[in-house]
Amino acid sequence: MSSSQRLHPTATWLEPLHSPSPPYPGPGPKRRSSSRQKATTMSLNSSKRWLALTAAAAVVGLLASCSGTPAAKPTASSSSGSGAVSTDPVTLTYVSYGGTGQQAQIDAWQKPYTALHPNVTFVNSSPPDPAQVKAQVTTGSVQWNIVTTAPYLATQNCGTLYEKLTIPNLDKSQFSPGTIGECYVTDFKYSLVFSYNADKWPDPATAPKTLADFFNTKKFPGKRGVVPTVQDGFLEIALLADGVKANKLYPLDVTRALSEWDKVKSDTVFAANPGALLQAITSKQVDMQILVQARSQAVLDAGVNAKAVWSQTLTSIDGLAIPKGAPNKEAAEQFISFLLQPEQSAKMASLAGVAPSNNKAVPTYTERGNLVNAFGKANTGTNVQANAAYWGEHYNQVQAQVTAWLNG
Repeated sequence: MSSSQRLHPTATWLEPLHSPSPPYPGPGPKRRSSSRQKATTMSLNSSKRWLALTAAAAVVGLLASCSGTPAAKPTASSSSGSGAVSTDPVTLTYVSYGGTGQQAQIDAWQKPYTALHPNVTFVNSSPPDPAQVKAQVTTGSVQWNIVTTAPYLATQNCGTLYEKLTIPNLDKSQFSPGTIGECYVTDFKYSLVFSYNADKWPDPATAPKTLADFFNTKKFPGKRGVVPTVQDGFLEIALLADGVKANKLYPLDVTRALSEWDKVKSDTVFAANPGALLQAITSKQVDMQILVQARSQAVLDAGVNAKAVWSQTLTSIDGLAIPKGAPNKEAAEQFISFLLQPEQSAKMASLAGVAPSNNKAVPTYTERGNLVNAFGKANTGTNVQANAAYWGEHYNQVQAQVTAWLNG
């Protein structure tokens, strides 16, 4: 274990088996393919690790320090600016996490769009490494048209590394507050589901019932599992468990949250990504876990007798952005407008096991998927949405504090 991954002497750190995973199932990210592909084709080159947690913080620091960009190159416009779509040939490079999640985006978004607009083709690539966005923008050689990004990154670097967006025909009344930013749009929502091994606690009357039980090793002894990604609720969950009201979460009391985690630090497996935590669960290395919704479904699909705890569930959003100076910006915005419509939003959510960003979308899930759907009828508790604006302003500082705690 490297010095950057030095943790509490009795805490457990799971090395990444592959690159950090997205909030939906799928193998690790793939390198970008240099060949042009239709919307039906995924890039299939060898996998590559993303940045480790501490390295990620450094990259974000570099991004946040970016103060300017070169002038955008002339682009082939796809519309007149009034929402009319051109028939000129356009190729859009779409960069996301790879795996079944990106395949769901291809099937739900790209294939139907190409059917309606045969002049538009897609190159699919992964991973959406923010360091690559910075490198392309600062060198004036932007190759990516649309990238998956954390909303806080787009907020931190709005107008410098990411374009300010003008999405045509977008009815903002169909979206929740905070899901449409100046430089990002939310393409789907996801949740962090607290669940436990029902074989260890078979009686519902004595099983875990609240987030506070996750942090109570006296009442519920056993190994915990979590991915300590700060912008995905690592601190919010601890504060909610310690009794902080949902409407009083922000600004976060980081010291208080880490004190709550101190209670279970020696009994917790800190996984490098959701895929690594999924493996720990299926191999019975942990007894209770906090895991993204789609991976929680994968736990059930693997035959694990896990039960969700519905008290307070943290929800978050995934974003799409356009790198600053990307060619075919208007064509990319036309495509983004299409994928945000209710039908396409519902289809992608159904395929990937996430929640749609458009509130009018009505996805359909499998029976097991419904059991861990924080946005559905199974959830008898309440949802608490992470504050993207807060993370846009405070990510670097908070990440540094959490990294120091993990390594302490």
